[in-house]
Amino acid sequence: MANNNSMTKGFFKNNKNIKVKRFLLFLLLATIFWVLTKFSREFTTTMVAKINYENVPETTALSEKNLRNITFDLTANGFEILFYKFKKPTINVEVGKFYDNEKDNFTITKNELTRMVASNFNRNLAIKNLSVEELDVNLDPIILKKVRVMPKTKFTFKNGFKPMDSIKVTPDSVIISGPSGSLKNLRTIETELISLEDIEKDISKTVKVVSGNKEIASIKPDKVTVNLAVAEFSQGKFTLPIEIINLPPDLEIKLVPSSVTVSYDVSVNEFSKISKENFRVVCDYSKRNKEENFMLPTLENMPSNIQNVIFEPKKVDYFIFK
Repeated sequence: MANNNSMTKGFFKNNKNIKVKRFLLFLLLATIFWVLTKFSREFTTTMVAKINYENVPETTALSEKNLRNITFDLTANGFEILFYKFKKPTINVEVGKFYDNEKDNFTITKNELTRMVASNFNRNLAIKNLSVEELDVNLDPIILKKVRVMPKTKFTFKNGFKPMDSIKVTPDSVIISGPSGSLKNLRTIETELISLEDIEKDISKTVKVVSGNKEIASIKPDKVTVNLAVAEFSQGKFTLPIEIINLPPDLEIKLVPSSVTVSYDVSVNEFSKISKENFRVVCDYSKRNKEENFMLPTLENMPSNIQNVIFEPKKVDYFIFK
């Protein structure tokens, strides 16, 4: 008897599974039928077409203001619209075909533009409402321009070492070519990065000249030499008397203090060549601070090979004798 109950339960269970499978099958068929019915109908949707400019003559370049995309309304069945949404229509403009040497622009008419759009589709579909009435294509003449080269550097120096002078680039300028519109405001161009650490000797590197401007067609020469003289430096110091200039002849003043200490950096090789006689410290009475009665010392004469000059004190008080 138990076996009969088991067989009965199995029969009903199998029967139930068959019903579920049939229901799912009918649901799937109904869904497919609905999709086929739905997508076979015609729809109108807005599409985007990318514009590809091809065969641009070497003497010209495309202006930056040219359109890169146009939109239009397409009427087709759902399957076709889905297909072309993935495929993405394109418009190939053969610039050389339309270009006239005497003009820097040309126009593609609405009829021609519509024909170009229509060439994307396998059958004659309705194309309406183009986003432009006609396509204006603007060209810039290719020009040559001389620009200054700016070295791009990241330097760290060994303790006690410094540059002797500013960086020198040879040649200091290059000739670039490209569309006149893109190069109009360009004055300089950079080298690739030169990164050096713990520098203790002269630098001489040949590096490429690079540009992030995609419109630049060529750079000549495309390499330059970057030089920097480097030396070990030491600090020198002198206490020097102050000379007053532009003082009225009938006026007598006293400076406090009457001398200043001048400290400076100089290369170790040049250190012994520097003497007090190479310096002249002055205070200009005509540039005095009248409210607080002080003057700022300056160096009228100093050696050309010293750096980082510091006065101590930085200002000098004065008193007028009456």
